[in-house]
Parts: sequence; C-alpha cells; structure tokens
Amino acid sequence: MALGARRRQATDEIAAQNQLDEIGIVPPPPVAQPPEQLPPAIAEIRLQKPSIPILAVVLLVLALVAAVPILYYLFYAMLALVVITFIWTRSLVQNLTVNRVLRTKWCVVGDTIQEDFVVRNDGRLPALWVEVRDESTVPGYHPGVVESIGGLDERRWVARAVCQQRGLFKLGPLRVLTGDPFGIFQGTITYNTQTSFIVYPPLIEIPGLPMPWGSAAGNSRSSLRTLHVTTDASSIRRYEPGDSLHRIHWLHTARTGELFSKEFDLEPSGNLWIILDMDAAVHYGEGLDSTEEYAVKIAGAFIHAAIRENKAVGLVSYGAEKTVIPPGKGARQLWRLMEELAVVTADGHHSLERVMADVSANIGRGLSIVVITPSTDPAWLNALAVMRHRASAPGVILLDGASFGGPHAARPLADRLASAGIVVHVVERGQQFRTISVDKKEWEEYRRGRSAVPVP
Repeated sequence: MALGARRRQATDEIAAQNQLDEIGIVPPPPVAQPPEQLPPAIAEIRLQKPSIPILAVVLLVLALVAAVPILYYLFYAMLALVVITFIWTRSLVQNLTVNRVLRTKWCVVGDTIQEDFVVRNDGRLPALWVEVRDESTVPGYHPGVVESIGGLDERRWVARAVCQQRGLFKLGPLRVLTGDPFGIFQGTITYNTQTSFIVYPPLIEIPGLPMPWGSAAGNSRSSLRTLHVTTDASSIRRYEPGDSLHRIHWLHTARTGELFSKEFDLEPSGNLWIILDMDAAVHYGEGLDSTEEYAVKIAGAFIHAAIRENKAVGLVSYGAEKTVIPPGKGARQLWRLMEELAVVTADGHHSLERVMADVSANIGRGLSIVVITPSTDPAWLNALAVMRHRASAPGVILLDGASFGGPHAARPLADRLASAGIVVHVVERGQQFRTISVDKKEWEEYRRGRSAVPVP
C-alpha cells in the first residue's frame, strides 16, 4: 500500500509539472554560483626601440632604389630580428606566472611581515631578465626582485620586513617586466589583485598608569549614593513615600517605631570611556616620536587592561571622521577598538572642549572617563567638570607637548587638575613603555572568541 501511494504521488507531481509546462510556468533551474576567482593578469607588449623598425624600412627603400644586394640582406636580417624578438617576448608574457602567499595575516608594530613568492617560466625560451615590482603600501616593505629564469624553471624567494608604522595598508598590485635579450620589446604582466593588511599599534604597559574605574551598582563601598539596591548599605534615613519595601531597615524601624529606609553605595567598577584627542592643532612631533603615536599607544594600553579585567570599554575619537564606539567587552570589542586605533590620525578639526560637549550625553552616571590629550587649553576643564558629576572617577593623561617640540608645557595644567582632585598622569617624550609580546596563534584563537584574553 505504501508503494502504491508513493507511485500515485509521483504520478500526480508529473501531471502537475506537465500542466505548468503547458501554461508556461516552469520553475527556474538552480543557478550555480561560480567559485571566487582572482582577476586575471593583464599582459601587454610594448616596442621599446622604434628606431629598429624605422631602420628596416629605410633599408628596404634604399635597396629598392639602389638595387644593392647587401641592403636587401641587411633588411632581411633586421626584419628577422624584429620578428624573433617579438615572438620571444610574447612567449615569455604568455608563460611567466607569479604566485604570492602571505604568511603573516596581520602585524603589531615591531613584528615582521613575511610573504613567499614563486616566479615560474612554463615556456622553453629562457627569460634573461625578469623584474618583479610590487606596489604594496607597507612602509619599508619592498619584495620586488630582478632574476633570470631558464626555460621550464622557477625562482623562489621570501620577502620580509619589520612593520614600523601602524595603519591599514595594501599588498599589491604586482607587475612583472620582461623582454628579449636586445631590449627591442618589453612585456608587462599586471596582477591587479590587492589585499588589505592591517598593522596594529603595539600593546604596552606604562608603570604607574592610573586606572580610574567608575561606579556601577555592585558590591563595593563608594562615596556616591544610588537609587539602586546593592549589597552595600551605607546609612539610613527616614522613610519617604515611594521607597520600596526592600529599602526599609526593619531593625531600626522596630527600635524607634518609625519607618527608616536604607541608602546604598555604588561600586567603583563601571564602564570605561576613552576620549582620544585627535585635534591636529594640539599635536606635535613626527613619526614615532609624536604626541599622536604616544596617545594611540596609551589608549591601547587602557583598552587592553580593561578588557583583560573583564571591563567594558568604549572609545571617542574625532579625527577626520567622528568615531564613537560604545563600551563593550570581550575579544570582538578589543579588536574593534584596536582596528580603530590602527587607522586613526591626528587630522581632526574639533577642539577637545567640543568633543567632550558632544559626547557628554552618551556618558551616563557612574562611568569612568579617561581623557588622553596634549592640549593645555583650560577651556575643556569645564566640560570635564560637567562629566565629573556623572562619572565618579575621571582621569586625564596629559602629553607634555613641550618635550615634543610644542610651545606649552603640561605641568601647570596637571597641577591644576590635581588640585581639583582629578587623577592626572603626565607623559613626556622618551617615556619608557613595556611592550607586551604577542603570541600570534594565541591571539588568533582569542580574535575568534575561542579562548580567554591572553595574559602576558
């Protein structure tokens, strides 16, 4: 019975399909997705010495006019040279291939980028010279070479360079130049494939770096009061209409005969906001010895320390583009922030005062704030004072612009902040940082969220 039912079902499906075919409703066949392929190489041949063909034409004209046999022989030799060198160059262009394998997927400043290259000649004619030109934008990285390759032969080499500058760079495009032994024709093979390559800022630790953790409802004593019910009851007060029954202090109520409510404390362990000042007008120095690079390194140190302690951390940076990344935890948040630090530059036109005024609405009560800036303009202190009413533990990292060649020293402003009770730390040029070594395999697992934060 079951077999007969299946046969009837199949018959009905065939009949229904025939009806669809008759009225022109035919389900489209599944479209096969082609595999992703790299763009093909672009090959071209250029005449490098146009005087050779011109000389051949002149010889032909002279031979026809003067009827001298030797001129004909010279013309034939010149024509044969042009044809042979063209065929030689075309063979090389058709048979030369280049493969590159990137061994280092990403780098931290100070790490080494490595690529393996293979140039293969699948033709029988030798390539007396092959020049590989790479147009990668990684500073100090020049993997190109000049080699000679015989027929049915190949050349291999490894390109390495130490990454000295953070940023988002490109690997490629790649061009291969070759030609005949006489230099009459030149063949060019262009691989337009480009690969993004990111160099992260180094992970560092600064001795004595203050970590101003903020306040969130929790289990530790603080000087700030909260409407949330926590495990810390700091004092009692008379009952007010609207107080929850959980807030009533029953022992004191029973002893006095009046209703009393408990007041609770906030825990100094909230989210961390990092405000990175990228105003071009306040940064000094060049290259690695600049306030910009020091500021990025210090921001990375705070981010790594916060994530390692399972804190939520966010970033505010007004460079050429406004960036506000809300606080988050874990591997994904760490690399999201590190990628932002890798590409941020001090090319903004927004003062620190304006930045803090813009983001003050996003920073709630009981959170931490770390301001990293070389600015000595006291105008942004008012914005910091407003934030202080919402954040219990603000901190400032002042970069001493005078040590980087700037006109103003940071010490007077640092003393003013310290007298106001704000945690402040001055960083000068030449500050000793302890670089945290990065185990690539361990960090790759961490980036994929498969392991805990690596602890150096």
